[in-house]
Amino acid sequence: MRRRGANTRGKMAADRPRHGWHRGSGCFAPPVRKLCSLNGEERFPLASVCKLPIAMNILALVDEGKLALNREIEVLPRDVVSGVSTIAPRWKAQRRFPLNEMIELMVARSDNTAVETLFRIGGEGPAMAARFREWKVEGVRVDRSERQCGLDRNGVENYPPPAEWTDELIGALIARTSQELRYRATQRFLADPRDTGTPNGTVQLLARVFRGEVLSQPSTARLIEILKATTTFPTRIKGLLPPGTIVAHKTGLTGTVKRLTAATNDSGVIFLPDGGQLALSVYVKASTRNDAARDRVIARIARAAFEVFQSRDQRERLLTLPSNEA
Repeated sequence: MRRRGANTRGKMAADRPRHGWHRGSGCFAPPVRKLCSLNGEERFPLASVCKLPIAMNILALVDEGKLALNREIEVLPRDVVSGVSTIAPRWKAQRRFPLNEMIELMVARSDNTAVETLFRIGGEGPAMAARFREWKVEGVRVDRSERQCGLDRNGVENYPPPAEWTDELIGALIARTSQELRYRATQRFLADPRDTGTPNGTVQLLARVFRGEVLSQPSTARLIEILKATTTFPTRIKGLLPPGTIVAHKTGLTGTVKRLTAATNDSGVIFLPDGGQLALSVYVKASTRNDAARDRVIARIARAAFEVFQSRDQRERLLTLPSNEA
């Protein structure tokens, strides 16, 4: 007879498809000091999940006294992204925005103008690499801006330097590429280790945030508050959880070309009924399934993990199991 703990990974894999996507997931629930994962060390495109570590980097700069939440941040023409942005339509009349508002819009609303601005002022890829080393987080990389990722994923070559970018120019460059070129570029993008995360690495990043190990207490509290306010894609991690369950999370999604979607993601912390917390990261890549199917597989994984870890007794019992059974 199999012990129940041996089913943890099995529950998370129960919806494994035969074709149409590839996915990875990881979860961690204190006091269980063991990661439960499927393809947990495989790399997946972060897409907008990158906005979580970018927000962490900005809040670390606040903690260091290099930035202030009430500081007005200038949005440059290169930063403005008309797609998925509440800042973009306000930009012609308002060029500066409070840092605190920009962080919230970037994470909770996945604002693409905010992320371009904050990635730039935060030191871009080299600064992010240094932060991951400082935080002792492996398996997560943020190398390029989301806009540059979009150019590369859409097959745009020899594009001008970022200082010359405008929203109109980027749109025109992408519009000139053929569907076949974008498809081949998406396949290359999926093989690129840059701007990727492993499920295990992302869960470890979440765990360190929620344990207060990487930011000050006020910055940690503010980030968790913002993550709880996320409005994007409630059909993923939150989709099949009991009504009223609190989830602090960040979602991610790329575009689709010839039915191929590079990334559909959701990573966050589920607040369990007994006061415990469950860190969970689910990545789906190279999918040819529709939006609803991709969201539902993430929701089913989240529900399975919730059922395994929802009680304190079960979490404590898992402490007694060998690592290969938990």
